[in-house]
Amino acid sequence: MGIESEGRRPFSFVTRNYLVLTLTSALWNVGFSVTRTYFPLYVFELGGSETAIGIIFALESVGYALSLIVGGQISDMYGRKRLLGLMTLASGVSHLLLAVAPHWQALALASVVVNLCWVMEPAFWAMLADSIDERRRGVAFSVFSCVNFLPWVVMPYVGGYLIDIVGVLTAMRWMYVALATLGVAAGTLRLSMLEETLTPPCGSDRSSIGLKDAGRIMKDALKEHLRTWFSMPSSTFALAATYMIWSFEFGLVEPYWIVYAEEEIGLVPSQWGVIIAVGNVISLLMKSLVVGWVLDRFGRRSVLLAVLAFDTSTYLLFILCRDFVHVLLMWAYASVVWSFYEATYSSIEADMVPKERRGRTYAAFGVAWSVFSIPASLVGGVIYEKVSHQLSFILAAVVVIVCLTVTSRFVHPPEAKGMKRAERGPHGDNT
Repeated sequence: MGIESEGRRPFSFVTRNYLVLTLTSALWNVGFSVTRTYFPLYVFELGGSETAIGIIFALESVGYALSLIVGGQISDMYGRKRLLGLMTLASGVSHLLLAVAPHWQALALASVVVNLCWVMEPAFWAMLADSIDERRRGVAFSVFSCVNFLPWVVMPYVGGYLIDIVGVLTAMRWMYVALATLGVAAGTLRLSMLEETLTPPCGSDRSSIGLKDAGRIMKDALKEHLRTWFSMPSSTFALAATYMIWSFEFGLVEPYWIVYAEEEIGLVPSQWGVIIAVGNVISLLMKSLVVGWVLDRFGRRSVLLAVLAFDTSTYLLFILCRDFVHVLLMWAYASVVWSFYEATYSSIEADMVPKERRGRTYAAFGVAWSVFSIPASLVGGVIYEKVSHQLSFILAAVVVIVCLTVTSRFVHPPEAKGMKRAERGPHGDNT
């Protein structure tokens, strides 16, 4: 009876926490969708080069990795809500440092501060996973991804239009101020409306967190982080290893899509904004109509392997593009492929990690990516600027092939048994 009633309520997975986390994340992405899209151009305006971009991304990874180690420990030992709300406020304010940076070196230091504030990240993903029924994870994470992605449909075009009118420097400074405001609003909503999902273990008094305890928390966090790695099941460790591999794709090409489009193909920011917007519309449609159903129908691992196989071609197609239409068509194809990633990985993580370990394990996943992003970003910047623009994208395709191989051989989430149970429901679907 319970399963049948859930089948008649397609949005039965929407809890209060799920709604607050989804909407505040989408709110913040109104600013992120512009600042992340045009960040490389901002670095150029502040006197940096492609290598400087790599240095900034490497430093960001250092700050992000440290924040995740501490954040995972606090999230599992002291609870999710307070950490998430307070550090969302701090993160919002920290973006003002990016708005006033006078040169790229100051921007690099400000980026480290911003990423240290992402100590909240393990708490966010742990609370989101805690708030979703395991039988509905595919659809729930797909809807989250879809709503979270809505600002990316419009704002990159708006940002590109603003840049064409007032210039990169002015437009980006305005957007960072707006981003700070949105962050403060999101933090206020999270503090006032979220409900704690984890009862801290005995002896873990939330009120004990303070500056005097910073050293103890850091020491305990590092010890627990190492223990998390040693206690990981082999399949979970393999999943973390794929994140290490993915970091090299990021370092090689992620900051340079727009740079390549401008320097090699001749696009202007407003054209790039149109391309991003069209791709995001496609991703939005995929996430809202296709991704969740496919994940719950065919299984997370099978979908991930198929997506990785298709993704190997996107980088090679991009360097074959010669004009706006070519890039638009290539980006449309890539957007179909990329639309599966967030919900697929999030579902697999939730399937593989028990609730009481999610904060620390999610932190380990993030650290795996961040630590390897440091050399990857440095090497990627040098390869793009000093060796070959095209080689960066060719090597990225190779990285995805390696990731596909590792995933195929070693990543085995415990989904098959659950899928069979779901198929015996009254309607024969995964409800």
